[in-house]
Amino acid sequence: MRWLASGIGVALLVGCLATVNAQTPKTITMRDACDPDSFNMAAGSTICIAGHHGTTLFDDFITELTKDKIAGAWRFNPLVNATEGHFHLARLDLKEGEPITIYNAGGETHTFTRVERFAGGFIAPLNGLSGNPDPAPECAKVLPDSTLAQQDESDTNQFVEAGTTEAGPTAGTSALPLGVSHWECCIHPWMRINIVVHEHEHAP
Repeated sequence: MRWLASGIGVALLVGCLATVNAQTPKTITMRDACDPDSFNMAAGSTICIAGHHGTTLFDDFITELTKDKIAGAWRFNPLVNATEGHFHLARLDLKEGEPITIYNAGGETHTFTRVERFAGGFIAPLNGLSGNPDPAPECAKVLPDSTLAQQDESDTNQFVEAGTTEAGPTAGTSALPLGVSHWECCIHPWMRINIVVHEHEHAP
């Protein structure tokens, strides 16, 4: 009986340690505010699904993008950090081994793409309007006729459909390495975030 009790105690301890050591993924949220009727009419296809993400008309989206070089509702959450009145790009700090999930709360498909440097995506008109005329090679292939085509999906170039959640890379892996990496949406290239992965601190 004593051995049985001891075995149960060890099992409970192992279970508790596993629970403590299990990492809760941090979520990166993609957002937009597309109005389905006007966006789908402008595109001639369904690019925006119905939902509670927003009601920005396509013409208003283009007007804002032309004026400001971004459409503020189209963002990783958050787009910028305005702490103490200083605006700078959003930053997510992770420890080595931490997993992330990517949740698309918007009505359009977005990509979560690691780039060497921030640049344009694979939609040429949006590149021009946002002031990013040159596409990031991780986002787009330049075809012989100078048109753009999207790069293939990979663990560093994930396409996340509206309303869906996907597992992202784990911090400290080849997809999300130690140090600073830059991530953007290859459809809406002003959607950007820096991720900083810190080395795991080992106990002395």
